[in-house]
Amino acid sequence: MGNCSPSPRRGRPEPTGSPSPRRTGSSTASGGGRGSTATTVSPYALARSPSVSVSVDPEADDKDGVVRVYGSDGCPVAWRLRVALLYKAAAPLHFTPSEAAPLGRPVLRLSAADPELCGAADELLRHVDARFEGKPSVAPPPQRPATRASLAAAAAEEVAEMVRLQHRSAERHLEGVAAKLAEMVKKGGKKAGKGGRTVVAVEGAEVRRLGKWYGDAMEVMLEHARMEERVLFPDIQRASFPGVCDKVQEQHGKHLPMVNGIKEDIKTLLTLELGSPLFHEVLVNLAVRLKALQDHTKEHFKEEEKDMLPRLESVRRMQREEGNVADKSNSGWASEAMDTMEMTHSKLFPFFMTGLMPQEAMQYLDLVCRCTKNTRHLVSMLRSLAERLEDANPSIIHNNPTKLYAHLLVKSP
Repeated sequence: MGNCSPSPRRGRPEPTGSPSPRRTGSSTASGGGRGSTATTVSPYALARSPSVSVSVDPEADDKDGVVRVYGSDGCPVAWRLRVALLYKAAAPLHFTPSEAAPLGRPVLRLSAADPELCGAADELLRHVDARFEGKPSVAPPPQRPATRASLAAAAAEEVAEMVRLQHRSAERHLEGVAAKLAEMVKKGGKKAGKGGRTVVAVEGAEVRRLGKWYGDAMEVMLEHARMEERVLFPDIQRASFPGVCDKVQEQHGKHLPMVNGIKEDIKTLLTLELGSPLFHEVLVNLAVRLKALQDHTKEHFKEEEKDMLPRLESVRRMQREEGNVADKSNSGWASEAMDTMEMTHSKLFPFFMTGLMPQEAMQYLDLVCRCTKNTRHLVSMLRSLAERLEDANPSIIHNNPTKLYAHLLVKSP
């Protein structure tokens, strides 16, 4: 992202395997100015007022080990750093929106004792990994020099990785819905409470949250299926693999009645008396139907990954030979696929990402940053994800991701 001067402080060891850090010209990049009053800010508090520029008390930084990110509110690199640090959950984080960052680029300071670093996204993420070891690794792996033969393989692997990660998110969200439903079935119907009063074990809010969780999961799954049918299947069929697509499309057709049937059962639950025998019966039947959908989905994804994804390299070579590759970059194919999934990569992006384990989330985030051409849209996606992650205790992020979503769903209005 260009050079920033002066050089780093002398005497401080540089992170192993990381590029030489570059200090910014001044520590007043927060926009507060020398005459401004320093304000001590508690961890994660700056995210609550993203339009305000605040200086942080250095003594608080020394004590708490706070990581500071300065950058424009419209800068995708600053938002990517912010999301990566939240997934690391290694230290409290302050984000200071600032238009005064050197050359308009974001600045990273890993502690009060460290120099301020300014550089390209990958460079700054490598510094984060070097400072906070352990999972997830937030910096993408270095790219190998491309050859003509490797271009098709790289583009195919990028699309295959996108498809696999979308499968994992959908599977985990279905597992989360099934676990919540099993919990509701276990609670049973009405029970005797204190003083002889009747207590309803399952509340209406639980049913509504279950319906939202399931509805969002199905929206992502249906968009994924449409993406495959529009972007992948036509060229796979032309590359002399028609049998693969016929089988997968047949499975897509079987999914739809199952998906809609479960959705109608959830609507029915909302009309029944909570805790009644009929309510409990519908709840049990719903659990059985959801289990069937889960099994069908897992088998479907397994077959796609075994039969379809290994053929993508041959398909990409065919596209190149025919001159049908308008975008010469490796990311053009994956970018086209992502563009067809509008809801998944806008309104439902935080939901989708909570279905991924932290390392998977970093892989998908790297794909999104490489494939999204519209900077404003990319910033919107990253901001929405950061805001959801900031609503959670950092330790939850490293558990089963659907627990994170369940936590956020309960906190939602």
